[in-house]
Order: sequence, then C-alpha cells, then structure tokens
Amino acid sequence: MRWILVLMGIVGIVLQLPTSAPAADAPLVPHRIGNRTYQLFVPPGGGPRPLVIAFHGGGGNGTQVAKSAGLIDKAAKEGFILALPEGSSRFGKLETWNAGGCCAYAIREKIDDIGFIRSMIDELDRTQPVDPKRVYVVGMSNGGMMAERVAIELGDRIAGAAVFVGALFGNEPHAVAAVPMLIVNADKDEQVPVAGGTSTTGIVRRSQGMPYKPSRYAATYWAAANRCTKGPVRSETSDFARELWTGCAAGADVDFYIMKGAEHGWPGRGLGRPGVTRNTGKIDGTALMWDFFAAHRR
Repeated sequence: MRWILVLMGIVGIVLQLPTSAPAADAPLVPHRIGNRTYQLFVPPGGGPRPLVIAFHGGGGNGTQVAKSAGLIDKAAKEGFILALPEGSSRFGKLETWNAGGCCAYAIREKIDDIGFIRSMIDELDRTQPVDPKRVYVVGMSNGGMMAERVAIELGDRIAGAAVFVGALFGNEPHAVAAVPMLIVNADKDEQVPVAGGTSTTGIVRRSQGMPYKPSRYAATYWAAANRCTKGPVRSETSDFARELWTGCAAGADVDFYIMKGAEHGWPGRGLGRPGVTRNTGKIDGTALMWDFFAAHRR
C-alpha cells in the first residue's frame, strides 16, 4: 500500500492533470521506434508544416500534456504537426526523461533520450510534411529540462525552444548551435525553485540527480551561447518580470519570464491534483509558446 501512495504522490506533485476536457479530442496516432513510442497529430492540409515536439512532465505521458495544455486544439488551429514522445519508466507508467540532472528512472538508467529524439525527427522528416526549418521543442518541468537538453545537443535541427518551469544543472555541454529560447519560471515554485538547489518536495527531491541551477542561469547560458549583443532589457508588470536579450546570432533571442505568485505547472493552466486548483500565473503558456515559435525559423 505504501508504494501505491508514493506513486500517487508523484502524480499529484509533478503532473498537471486536466480538470476538464479540451474543446476537441483529435485522434493521436501511436508510433514506435525500437522500444520507444511517440504519438502524432497531423492536422488536415497540405504543404510543409511546422513540427512541435512536446515533452510531458515527470510522471506524465504524451496524451496528458497534450490535453492539459490544449496542444491538440492549438495544433489544429495553427496547422502544426504535434509529436508527443513518451519517456521511460520501470513500471510502464510515471515516465521520466534523462535531462542530465533529473529525473528518476531515466537518469538512473542513463536512458539515451537524445538518440531517441534524433531518430524521431529523422523519421518524421521522411514520413510527414515537416518543414525542417520549423522544428520546435517545448516541455514542462522534467519535460522542460528535456526540451532544453535537446536544444543544446540537437540545436542544429531546432528552430526554437520553450521551457516551462524547468532548469539547467551546470553540467551541460556547449550548445551546438544558436537556438531562440523562451524560458518561463514561477516565483512560488517548490518543485523547481527559482533560487535553484533541490526541491522542497521529498518525492521530487529524491528524483533529482543533482541540484538545479537558479532559473536565471539558463537565460544567461543561452544569451552567451547565442552570442547576444543587446540586453537584457528588463520590464515588469503586476503578473511577471521579464528580461529580453536580442542582437543574437541567427536571430536567436532569449526571452525570460518569472511569473509572480505562480506555482509549478504549465503557465496559465491552473491544474494540479484532482480537486486542487494551482495558481500557475496569468501568462497563457500555450499562446506565448506558439507566438514565439511562429516568429522564428532556422
């Protein structure tokens, strides 16, 4: 019974579970590469399309993040292909990503998630009408950490990345290319504290392989990697503080937000454990993500 309660705790802490159904449940088609799987939504229409690869949070899955963040509806409206890779787990559920310093099974087993995502992009290039100059990655929490790792190691194939309540660890290699970066953290986040260090939630803390760097570290890492020459330009509202670096190589600007009064979760989606509403700020993360991606290409 105790291990069941622990697993339930992981789901409640790390995931965003939908409190209501999305406006439209489009079909997600499963695909397999070796022993790994991903789901795919291809909206109707012709011609080369953008590809958005979305990474679920630790303990989650592709269907969950697509629905809770409204990604299927957004893909249908904007005409982008949506790929939802699945992490790995000992139990076949509660999947995680090997993001270099987190999380759980994937990091302990040294799962080759970069190789998986590289192979998935190759396959989608061959089989779908993907515009190779418009391939993007987004993720939340452990999924945000994975999106950032993909941007670092596969940046020559990525046109932009959005990282929600994620972090770096200080062990990252030099980025292989300049990548436009949207980074959003939350000032009341207990799972991935803005100040860095370890989670104050025991289950999440035990899933870490090493301490998080402060949230702003990721922004300055990318400003240096992208050779930005202007900024940061700071602005502030009642809802967020923002820093923007521009004049970067290949137009790869860095846009960094700290949401005020916000907790851990996909920005603007007040979803936590069943029956619990979480304050995830007043930024619509899905809209902000797509506006950022639409403005950038390789």
